[in-house]
Amino acid sequence: MISTITVGQIIGKRYQIIEQIGRGGFGITFKATDTQESGNPVCVVKQFKPQDPKNWKKGLELFEREAEKLKELGIHDQIPRFIDCFTENQEYYLVQEYIEGHDLSKELQAGKQYGENDVIKLLQDILEILTFVHQNSLIHRDLKPSNIRRRASDGKIVLIDFGSVKEVATRIVNHQGQVNYVTGIHSPGYTPIEQSHGRAAVFASDIYAVGVIAIQALTGIDPSGSPIFNSHPGEIIWHNSTQVSKKLADIIDKMVRRDHNQRYQSAAEALQAINELLIPPPPPPPPPPPLPWIKWLAAGVGIIAVVTMMIIWIKSQPHPLSKEYSQSGIKIKYPDNWKPKEAGDFGGDLIQFIPQNLQQKNSCVSQITINKHELSRTLTWQEYINTVKQRIKKNNPNTVITDETNSATTLSQKDAYRLVFFRTENQCQFQVQEIGTVSDGNGYYISYTAPKEDYNKYLREVEEMINSFKIQHQKQ
Repeated sequence: MISTITVGQIIGKRYQIIEQIGRGGFGITFKATDTQESGNPVCVVKQFKPQDPKNWKKGLELFEREAEKLKELGIHDQIPRFIDCFTENQEYYLVQEYIEGHDLSKELQAGKQYGENDVIKLLQDILEILTFVHQNSLIHRDLKPSNIRRRASDGKIVLIDFGSVKEVATRIVNHQGQVNYVTGIHSPGYTPIEQSHGRAAVFASDIYAVGVIAIQALTGIDPSGSPIFNSHPGEIIWHNSTQVSKKLADIIDKMVRRDHNQRYQSAAEALQAINELLIPPPPPPPPPPPLPWIKWLAAGVGIIAVVTMMIIWIKSQPHPLSKEYSQSGIKIKYPDNWKPKEAGDFGGDLIQFIPQNLQQKNSCVSQITINKHELSRTLTWQEYINTVKQRIKKNNPNTVITDETNSATTLSQKDAYRLVFFRTENQCQFQVQEIGTVSDGNGYYISYTAPKEDYNKYLREVEEMINSFKIQHQKQ
């Protein structure tokens, strides 16, 4: 495909071309500035041309449909934001956010072998974004290092260059009005056999490509030029090219099975397998039973233990909710052993509660925070849950959500989500429970944060405080 677009040219009446940054069988990619936005931000313009001009009208319909799907993905922080799509001179154009950074191909260089822990982290990063894509019933179709960028601002992985719109340029319409493929997207080494043979991609097709990237990182072998990745005579033979644990090798082998039905069937399923590698081993077996002469001593110790446990139990009973906070459109009761602390206007935090007489350990403080924030637009419940998860991940990329309940609990008598997760901050290992809901265009959430060893210490009091929480609607 030869482009007639030149540097400095304005297309779509607003996008001024800076330079050409990519070329493929489906079109050409340009770096441009948006002349109609303040500050003329940089964007990416992708030019596609239908293979058969006779099918231009049907191709336009398909192109716009696929562009709408890509627009849905743009709400994710690690997927480029959709900006625009248009046609000009019977060619399709897609405009997306430009991600400053470098492609993963700059990191995965021939002969360079990554350690197992680094590869596990890379798999987690890619599969977490891909899970969001698959949950939206979309398939990337063209995963490879050049389509995965390391964002310069925060070092996070970003998925770019989805294949959905590319495929529009390869579709034809027969006399019965049915849509067929002329050819499929094919990136040597990363494309699974079903796509190589022209069949439609499935979720497991993306899983194959991610598995190949993992093998490339472990072995230092470039799949695009290696016959073991491209000949497809059977399964990929790669174990003798690196040292890797059997558990991780088994996961990667399943990701790159020749038969897509034998692979993980979604990114969520593959991510779960990777996360299970990080679960700590089970505790050691209990010690053998005591010798007979020790039993009398154990009995005395047992009595002391029972008395001690009773004292601890009495002290652990929750304090009554004897006080009340009522400001900023909310009301919550709290016991006298918790001290309220105004949170100011930082990020929507309204009030914090901290246990009195708290002995701080390395500044790892237990606290309850109540937050109220105005929603910029009306969201579906699932969209709101997704923004919550993105906010949690953005604030602490190492967060691991271990328990999730959507619309199965309530806050102020409204449907609410409940998330339990772990995060690391400085030297502190925190366990966090967050319960939130939506009311009158505002989002509300209560976050209980405590060092892991102290989490259950205050949990009963926290639950009673959450149950007392009320949203006070303003009178019209």
